[in-house]
Amino acid sequence: MKFLAIMGHEETRPQVRKLFQQYRVHMFSNIAIRGCNCQRSEMESMSWWPSDESLGTYSSLCFAILDASKAEEIMAELEKNPIAVDKDFPARAFLMNVEKFA
Repeated sequence: MKFLAIMGHEETRPQVRKLFQQYRVHMFSNIAIRGCNCQRSEMESMSWWPSDESLGTYSSLCFAILDASKAEEIMAELEKNPIAVDKDFPARAFLMNVEKFA
């Protein structure tokens, strides 16, 4: 069994869901993520901007536990046809082994 997680901009979530449906994979769950920017923006260097806050980015992480062969097919599809709302920032996929599942 494999754990497949696909993370991208929040707007890519419907495309990721569609991909899972296309391969008849039941998505286990999805998580909304508010990330932080590691580089200071011009706004953050202004004296009136709170120093402990940064402008966040919003992402989505969708994941499933599935057979290895189907996971490899989805990974190949993502390499061939990346999911993106901005071509410079395609969704990223992570594939890991599942040792146990209860």
